[in-house]
Amino acid sequence: MEQVIVERTQKYLIVKIPIRAEVEGRAELPPRARRIVDRAIAEGLADVTSGRVFGPFSSVQGFKAALKRRPA
Repeated sequence: MEQVIVERTQKYLIVKIPIRAEVEGRAELPPRARRIVDRAIAEGLADVTSGRVFGPFSSVQGFKAALKRRPA
């Protein structure tokens, strides 16, 4: 089974999944990486639940208009 690598930068969580793992449909996530990914997913779901997201948009124009209306 292929090992998934998780890297954390100042602004991003980078998950590297080997191509072979994607083709085989199986990959292993180390415990520390699993905790990081689970925490990021929980944070994103909390944003959705709290309404801190907007969209979907049917066009780029609709997306741009929403960005202009969005409070800072």
